[in-house]
Amino acid sequence: MDVLMECLERGTAPVNVVAFAEEYLEGQGFAKLAWDAPLETADGGKYYVTPFPDVLFAFIMDRGPGTAVPARMAFAHVDQPGLKVKGKPDFKNMGCAMMNVEVYGGMNDHTWFDRPLGMAGLVMLRGEDPFEPVPVAYDSRRPVAVIPGLAIHMDREALKGWKIDRQKELMPLTGFARGDWTEERFLHFLARELKTDVGEILSWDLNLYNRDLPEICGFEKDILCSPRLDNLVSVTALLEAIGEAEATDHVKLIGLFNHEEVGSVSKSGARSFLLRSVLERIYAGKGCSPESREIVFMHSSFLSVDGAHGAHPNYPDKCDPTTRALLGRGVVLKVNTNQKYASDCRMTAIIKELADRYDIPLQEINDRNSIRGGSTLGPMVGAGLPMQGCDIGIPMLAMHSARETMAADDYESLYQLVSAYFF
Repeated sequence: MDVLMECLERGTAPVNVVAFAEEYLEGQGFAKLAWDAPLETADGGKYYVTPFPDVLFAFIMDRGPGTAVPARMAFAHVDQPGLKVKGKPDFKNMGCAMMNVEVYGGMNDHTWFDRPLGMAGLVMLRGEDPFEPVPVAYDSRRPVAVIPGLAIHMDREALKGWKIDRQKELMPLTGFARGDWTEERFLHFLARELKTDVGEILSWDLNLYNRDLPEICGFEKDILCSPRLDNLVSVTALLEAIGEAEATDHVKLIGLFNHEEVGSVSKSGARSFLLRSVLERIYAGKGCSPESREIVFMHSSFLSVDGAHGAHPNYPDKCDPTTRALLGRGVVLKVNTNQKYASDCRMTAIIKELADRYDIPLQEINDRNSIRGGSTLGPMVGAGLPMQGCDIGIPMLAMHSARETMAADDYESLYQLVSAYFF
């Protein structure tokens, strides 16, 4: 739980989640490999690679000496719905200095009002070579903005249903537009934060995030409320599971992808060629031919680990009448006949058997027919690689809100199940 709480606090942007993962893995004895060089590995070795600053793969080689051994893999995503800073963010209105932002992913808009908002992400600074700008990971580590809500006195109809105009109503307040206000106010702020000159800043990928801290709640201290539970709970479970795993007769690998919340169609997303490239390079280094690699992939498997919708006590009609996920009852095995999840019949059986063998609480969920559920990166991985997969996660409430809720004990169950899968 300590590692999870630290990840929730520090994982304020995809690049910061990956930075946290790198630090954790190095503490567990994993060596970093350069992506732009051959992946030189040894039998039983522990390695990680970051092809881009917002994506990471960590793997443990098998003990050898065979070459064509299958892989057991697990994947999660490092992004969350939120607000991205636009390229020209400064404007003013009614004496207030404002920031122009863009909605990223399917966020629950109304939960972002009146929250202390920090800013984090990646900034590119000028380098000696135009083709080699200098990347800098940034986190304000304090609130720098707020989206003020409208007083109920000024909109008596709000409680009857509120449709939010994202361009008008989700603009954050960053201060007050006094006589020194300029259209480069944001750039001047960022330059001060990075201790550089305005002219050195070329571009950025920055998001606003909820600065609320994770909290243990409830009469019995069994509720965890925090921003970014989806999907840093899964990220942490994967890190801890592979961090404590040992070399066996198969390759173990985790992948942390970006852009799942917007469809995974990017160089860092699960729909890219990146995963196949990593696997091909690993197995090529073991002496596998292209044909033997394809055979290995067919005998490999993966877990797509992401949050699941828990049965809400105030809205029982929003879940399926028989297959519902209850908070505090363990890991959720997610099944969807329309292929929104990767779970197939064989992998479902394997996960159920692992849960039985290691006494791990497990429950199964299907979507209610009248409510379309979300999807995960699982089907995308399965479509790109011919291998069996399964979608699992832990149930939570208020998914995609600025602050989400889960049962604290469910995290331990998720970690145990991923560990059993890797064993």
